[in-house]
Amino acid sequence: MNAQHTEFIESYIDQSNNFSKTKLIDKTVQNNGIHMKQQSILRYLVLFLSIWIIIPSFYCFDQPVAIYKTLQQLFQEDQTINFDLYFASLYIIYAFGNAFFPLFTGGMRDCHGDRIIMTYIVAIMIMGQLTFTIGVYFKSFLLMILGRLLLGCGIESLLPLWSSFLAPFFKNSISIVLSILQLFSQIGLVLSIYLTPIIQKQYNLMTSLISGIVFILFGYILLCLGFLIDKKLENENYLSSYRQLQPSSDIILTEDTKIINKLYFFKFKDFKIFPQMFWLLLAFNSMFFCSIVTLVNVSIYIMASVLFDTNNQIEELDIALFWMLGCLSLFIIGPLVQYFTYRRYLIIVSVIIIIIGHIQYLTSPHIGLIILAVGYCLSFVCTWSAIIYIIKLKSFGKAFGLTVGFQNLIFVFMPFLLDVVNRNIMGTFKVLISFSLFALILAIQILVEDIRCFNILDNKLAPMQFAKINNVSNEENNNNDTDLFAEYLEKPQ
Repeated sequence: MNAQHTEFIESYIDQSNNFSKTKLIDKTVQNNGIHMKQQSILRYLVLFLSIWIIIPSFYCFDQPVAIYKTLQQLFQEDQTINFDLYFASLYIIYAFGNAFFPLFTGGMRDCHGDRIIMTYIVAIMIMGQLTFTIGVYFKSFLLMILGRLLLGCGIESLLPLWSSFLAPFFKNSISIVLSILQLFSQIGLVLSIYLTPIIQKQYNLMTSLISGIVFILFGYILLCLGFLIDKKLENENYLSSYRQLQPSSDIILTEDTKIINKLYFFKFKDFKIFPQMFWLLLAFNSMFFCSIVTLVNVSIYIMASVLFDTNNQIEELDIALFWMLGCLSLFIIGPLVQYFTYRRYLIIVSVIIIIIGHIQYLTSPHIGLIILAVGYCLSFVCTWSAIIYIIKLKSFGKAFGLTVGFQNLIFVFMPFLLDVVNRNIMGTFKVLISFSLFALILAIQILVEDIRCFNILDNKLAPMQFAKINNVSNEENNNNDTDLFAEYLEKPQ
């Protein structure tokens, strides 16, 4: 925040000595800003420019799988290292760090805005990939694990920030935007497994790993162009909003963050205001995530080798391609979720789909993968878009940070849980189905809560129904400055 902007805000608050006027500033700037972004034709350009940071992020995420055999050859002479255990730790530490860091970056986002925190996150991603590359060069698993920790903190924090950054532009069509996000992340995974070995063969191992850094830098350059457009729209919004509140003011504001974010600081007690529906969605997302991602990242090789031949596992590229084939359903899922609107039913359908996918995987892994991908994409779009509707803009960072952190915290223990069942096909199947059934129970609870709250998941809560839910007074309901939907969201059920 520049000095001129700070001085104006402080003087305004001091002169009025009334928090209601500060609240009026927040509400006017926020509402005008969202309306301006949603109406601007430039929002499509912002989406186009910002989406390219997603591909290199997931390109770097799955590079260890793409160079698995090469790493195995590099470390085969060291008898003191259990390679499989150390290799698994590259993904375990990735998830463990992300159980906490996204919550921190989410809180920072709520204080300082999306753009500046996303810049720091991209820097952390580059540091992580560079550290991992140096670790491979010096055959140091310690550096490799450190690099994966940094990279994981960056990627898992980037997704919530990217979502909150685009939400004001596309709040009325956020499901379609999240479908694009999920599709591009899968493209990154496929490109990683396909391109990394080609670059390694054409040049060398170090070049294939450095390519990830180059792709991140390219994506960030395009993202910065999107930032410039976002900043331009915000500057126009600040000027018009303050002229509306202070007609005599000639101050031109060039702040690059939202005022509303600067006035709300990161406090853990803020979590108490999240509605019950948010916590149900958080728990559901974690159970669902573990059932699907555990299969893809941990147990799919075990199950495939048992089904076919212990010496003939499904190739990594086959897995990525069939998973990607299922993700093409996002072209249908995005509009379906946005215009069908009854997310409470689609969430239950997504669980039923993955249960069918797990059963189908036992007899036909490739078809099972496609079905599982469809279920995962449907759940992701429904859950994340619903969170955007039930959480106020100023708390997007903390909400998404909690969602990502909790799912990663549970995922950390999944490999150890599979060890308990001896990593055999039926034991793995029972674990994944158990998580699916837990997700189904939570999905039913979400259905009941959404019916009780008059379809809050689709942002359809009618103003006349707020008094019944919250026992608010008629005077409060008749107050034109009261955001009734937001007032409900800030009162835990």
